[in-house]
Amino acid sequence: MKMLHLATILLTLSGVLTQSTDWGVKYPDKPICAVRGFSVSIPCSYYYPQQNYQVIEKLWCSMNSNKDQCYGPPYVYNSSSNTNSDFEYAGDDKSNCTLLIHNLQFNNSGTYRFRFITNVTEGKWTGLPGVILQVADLKVSLIRLSGNGTLKQGDSLNLTCDVKCTHSSSQFVWSKNNEQLNTSGPVLHFPALTVRDSGNYTCTWETNEASGSETISLQVEGENPENPDHWPIWIIVVLTAGLIFIIVAIPAVIYNRRFLCERRSVHTEQQKEDDSDIYANVQQKEDDSDIYTNVQQKEDNSDIYANV
Repeated sequence: MKMLHLATILLTLSGVLTQSTDWGVKYPDKPICAVRGFSVSIPCSYYYPQQNYQVIEKLWCSMNSNKDQCYGPPYVYNSSSNTNSDFEYAGDDKSNCTLLIHNLQFNNSGTYRFRFITNVTEGKWTGLPGVILQVADLKVSLIRLSGNGTLKQGDSLNLTCDVKCTHSSSQFVWSKNNEQLNTSGPVLHFPALTVRDSGNYTCTWETNEASGSETISLQVEGENPENPDHWPIWIIVVLTAGLIFIIVAIPAVIYNRRFLCERRSVHTEQQKEDDSDIYANVQQKEDDSDIYTNVQQKEDNSDIYANV
């Protein structure tokens, strides 16, 4: 009896119960590939005799930091602690043990294992061997097939989208200026560039567990009718010169008009003074003429009187 009890304890510590066919954790068969800076979903399912046990604690560990084969801490996720982190449990207390990891970094690569604990003392289980996660960069490369230097009309090139890690079936979706293109595959081919090909191209890489995207900009030499924000240099120069001319010319015109108005005002006042002087002279002459006429009249009257 003691030997049987000791054997049960050893099997319990190793994460394997005597009724092993009723306990287990299932992971994906192949490593999971994910993109740095994005999120990944690690599918996971588990099972146990639900009629006799109830799950009270759910744990995820990384073999990068856990040297105890996940039978003890540290854990990247622990349902009994309410800490906020990039590790999120998306499963339940019955059969789903899916783990979400956000804001992936290279040091998140490694093997992950799920462990659950029930309300019965010996009812504990750790899923072996675990699932492998690989974190890599998504890169969009420009490969020139003809031409050199700046992109010109008639040049040919390829845009290649790639993730440097082992992954299962994946798909590539290309878009230009946030509008999806009717093409698929990791390579976008341009046999002969035109100015209409200028724009921002985004490659979105997707699998069942992860996704990521990367954008590259193409600017073909010449005016781009689809993107009027990129104007040729000569238009910018002309607009700049026109703006400088307006800034300089308008104050000059205003000053000149003000100067002319002031001169006209002075001239008008002077003219009025001159007219007043002329009028005074004319009036003086008229007065002198009247005096002369009166004197002449008196002389004439005197002559008449003398004759009489």
